[in-house]
Amino acid sequence: MITARLAVGAQAPYATGIASVAVIAPQAGSGYPSALARRGRHAVAVTLGFGTRPPAYRDVAADEAYTDVIEYDGDLRRTVKKLRATGVEAVVAASSVGVELAERIAWQLRLPGNGIPGSTRLRTDRGIQSAALSQAGITAPRSLRTTHLAEALAWADRHQLSAYQLTAAALGLPVRPVSCHTRHQIAAVWPQIQEAAYRHSGNASLVLQERVEGRQYVVDSVTQLGPDGPQHTVTGIWTHLHASTGLLDRTDLVHRRSLLARRLSPYVRRTLDTLGVASGPTSCHLAFEPERGPVLLSASAVTHRSRADEAVWEITDRDPIDATLDGPLFTYRSNRNSPHICVSRIYVDAQQQDESGPQLLQDLATLPTAACVDKDPNSLISHSAALRPGGKTCEIVLAHEDSEAIEKDYSLIRDLTADLYRNRQR
Repeated sequence: MITARLAVGAQAPYATGIASVAVIAPQAGSGYPSALARRGRHAVAVTLGFGTRPPAYRDVAADEAYTDVIEYDGDLRRTVKKLRATGVEAVVAASSVGVELAERIAWQLRLPGNGIPGSTRLRTDRGIQSAALSQAGITAPRSLRTTHLAEALAWADRHQLSAYQLTAAALGLPVRPVSCHTRHQIAAVWPQIQEAAYRHSGNASLVLQERVEGRQYVVDSVTQLGPDGPQHTVTGIWTHLHASTGLLDRTDLVHRRSLLARRLSPYVRRTLDTLGVASGPTSCHLAFEPERGPVLLSASAVTHRSRADEAVWEITDRDPIDATLDGPLFTYRSNRNSPHICVSRIYVDAQQQDESGPQLLQDLATLPTAACVDKDPNSLISHSAALRPGGKTCEIVLAHEDSEAIEKDYSLIRDLTADLYRNRQR
């Protein structure tokens, strides 16, 4: 039987030949140097200079093993010249604020990028994505992208929807979307969301859109340039299960050959074509309404690397970084029929204000199906996870061939966290 720990420890065969990789706008603790070192590559960091970075941007940590660090100060030609001198043969964006620069650098170096420069906003801005899909006749939420509260309130008055969702236009930020039912609720949360959006991206635009009902999914894909243009391959589908509060409770991996996959995959491929995705990994967050079918909520390049992310990618043999390094070999592995392992990502409130917090984490790590307990996840999914005020999200990856084993450990996790919460209330 393939257990969670055996699956995580398995090493996939990687192609060789790329001496160094440019890692664009990495945040501290991004994990890219070690991930590339395991594949026999050097990591060259391109950091954002003071005048080109958002207020909340954190530079790379001093102890991270980059072979070189180049600061981008706004002069693209100078940065590209330095990268050529280091022998860079691949480019990856290591944060959402680095996606546009990564595409421009890749284009200048004549290396595969996520898309053609000039169309980057289609892949980094949810408001522009929604408008582009609607124009192409692809189902998308009704939405408004604006920096002005008055304009948003006027739009809400015109549409009179039962519920709205307000969030940052820029993708990949640790800014939770907020559901609103009235114009007063929109006005109340607008300033804090706008301030957070600007701090993390330098972009103050927000998106007010209809709240789409129906079950939510994340569809992972990888794109390779072929003789007939970009070829999109779905590499994973995750279903979202929410708590009674409406926040994310867990995500479960769905079999790629299921009926659901056959319904979602064509929609995702049309979406990727419309958004100009030409190469590399992309995650599409969408909802499925029985009457409308799939509806895209956002699509973004994969830039984050939490410990939980890496555990999942090792289990499934679908690490996005290999889409850049291995190209056709990665696509071949993604298309093959491999043994099906059930994988779930569980989110819990793991406050550590007393001795019970660390003990809970130790108990979680000893569960039979536990592949990873991430005490400090930077996964984008975790920013929508269940969390009580003052708490901190912890992510547990469960993996096993038997889905009943996953459910047994999931029930135990919820019992443990419920007991901990009750004890703290006494």
